[in-house]
Amino acid sequence: MKFSIVKTLTTSFVVATALLTAGTAQAQTLNLKQDNPSLYNTFNSWVNAERLTIPENIVSTIQLDPATLRWAGGADPIEVYFINEAAAYRNILEFTANGGPRQMVFSDVSSPDSIRPEADGPLALGQGVSLGSFTGDTQIDFLLTPTFNGWTSRHTFSTQAEKNPLGLPHFIAKSFFDAATNENWVVIGIEDIDGLKSDRDFNDVVIAVRGIVGTPIHQEKVPEPMTLLGLIGIAALGATKVRRQA
Repeated sequence: MKFSIVKTLTTSFVVATALLTAGTAQAQTLNLKQDNPSLYNTFNSWVNAERLTIPENIVSTIQLDPATLRWAGGADPIEVYFINEAAAYRNILEFTANGGPRQMVFSDVSSPDSIRPEADGPLALGQGVSLGSFTGDTQIDFLLTPTFNGWTSRHTFSTQAEKNPLGLPHFIAKSFFDAATNENWVVIGIEDIDGLKSDRDFNDVVIAVRGIVGTPIHQEKVPEPMTLLGLIGIAALGATKVRRQA
């Protein structure tokens, strides 16, 4: 009897371990650049050039209100894909659902192949993670916390501008509907420096999120300067690599 119990427990542990390993392996295989390079390249082409400021009057008119991001519903999970980054910081990206506890998306948004490369960055361009699916109307808030060499910022930036220092927006969002797959996407650009010290280029973390929608911003059209790049879609310099400054 004892041997039978031990054998049963051992078998259960092996099966559970195998399932966990398989689930982890499946999660690690999410990569938009590999699975749909055309779509990844489209999103990457929207990444703003380094230190090219997006004026505040333009920020306030970019397509979607980041504070209104919600799960699109259905059975499909929310998937977040790393598109690029041009940050000196090693940023932490988290999310909350309906104001609940903070949950991790990426613990270190850096890559050897990003605009500002980090040799030990853990992410590959296009790498993704599933946040799972939800029940009922679910508001999604993304949160960014800068870190650097053991230092962690006292500020965590939210998609809800009123929660940020000086009440400034640190997220901009642009929607995209993929007709080929009938899927909703939102591309999000994030600024990781607060206040007047910021270059306001919104390229410190850029992600694409499948399975969420947002409310369009309805304002009078503001003329877009021909020098303006990035998520507004005038031009693209996102693939240009810039060495990290000391």
